[in-house]
Amino acid sequence: MAANIEESRSARFALRCAAWAERWFPDSWVFAALAVVIVTLATLAIGARPAEAAKAFGDGFWSLIPFTMQMAFVVIGGYVVASSPPAVRLIDRLARV
Repeated sequence: MAANIEESRSARFALRCAAWAERWFPDSWVFAALAVVIVTLATLAIGARPAEAAKAFGDGFWSLIPFTMQMAFVVIGGYVVASSPPAVRLIDRLARV
């Protein structure tokens, strides 16, 4: 019975933390936008021209496409392998240890 009380306490605490984070913690888009603004201001502060900064940003952005595709293949491949029947049985067996 004590385990059920602890689980419900920890579950309530986790739900409160999740609700707080969803309400007050900004989306990842906000962090990305702030990073772009900070890097742009820092670039202009060291004396780069705005056109140079924009070109460097554009070149750097498009150079990330191959890496992004590789990570997409890793995620999709991992899902396919993990959802296969042999992997599901192995994961179930490992979870029981």
